[in-house]
Amino acid sequence: MNSLICYSETDATYGACPTKLIWYSSVPANSLKLIFKHEGNTRVTLNLTSEKNGTGAAASWRPAYLQYGFSVYIPSSELNKLNLPGKWQASLKMRVKAWDNCDTQFTTGCNGFQRADWNASIVLDVTDLGRQQIYFPAFSTATPQVSLNLNNRPGVKNVTASGTTLLDMCLYDGSNSSSNRVSLLFQDEGANASGRPAGQFSVYRQGADKNKAANRLDYQVSVINPTTGAAQRVSNGSEIIWTNTDRRNIQRQVVLAGVPGVALCVPAPITLTTPAFRLTDKTAGRYTGTLRIIYTPTTQTSTP
Repeated sequence: MNSLICYSETDATYGACPTKLIWYSSVPANSLKLIFKHEGNTRVTLNLTSEKNGTGAAASWRPAYLQYGFSVYIPSSELNKLNLPGKWQASLKMRVKAWDNCDTQFTTGCNGFQRADWNASIVLDVTDLGRQQIYFPAFSTATPQVSLNLNNRPGVKNVTASGTTLLDMCLYDGSNSSSNRVSLLFQDEGANASGRPAGQFSVYRQGADKNKAANRLDYQVSVINPTTGAAQRVSNGSEIIWTNTDRRNIQRQVVLAGVPGVALCVPAPITLTTPAFRLTDKTAGRYTGTLRIIYTPTTQTSTP
């Protein structure tokens, strides 16, 4: 004959539901309201279902014979209201009371006898893995066209050129950047590059023989390691791994296409550096190439 009730009927901070024992309560089992707070301070109130276990469902605040224990759960329709990836937290505080003889049990309800406190700290990790993305803030596309920014360097005997390009990049894992490990792999298009310095990347003269060095420009790639703040040289085709990328103090707030609200991403700006080369060693024309960035966040997340 025990019942599970709330501390407040209106304040959903720790759960709002009946606070007294009423024999024929008209309040249904799915009327327990509880506030969930997102780590970005967004708040959403969900309707939880609180019922007695056993044969035949009944609200936890109603008397019922042959019922053993209680359960509180979140229906899937309510979970859909948590539309921001990341951690949502709530603290549910209820109490178990036993019935006593009471003249107002059919009207205003009975206070009952306190049996126990029933508390639950709830943490939900909401993920949206279908929306993992590499975000380039300066571009509206995930495949930006970037210039190597080559500049002439007049010399005594030869005319040389070199260049540097900065490309802002941020990594979104579909879980509000809760992944604590990131893998990045940088590759060019993989054409032959005889004599190219180890680890470098290349662009090629359009419509020309890619096997000839005169039709190829080589460049280097470095990326800022978000966990250290230091530039890290990248080798073509080699994986780099960062850990502790879930630290909030290194992340950036951004607005991403297809992601509601403000999301957190891991900043990882890229620098493309073309070492100086002699212009007379290269054939005039338009040089293009592809730089692929393969981003893999871990499914492992840190514990709160």
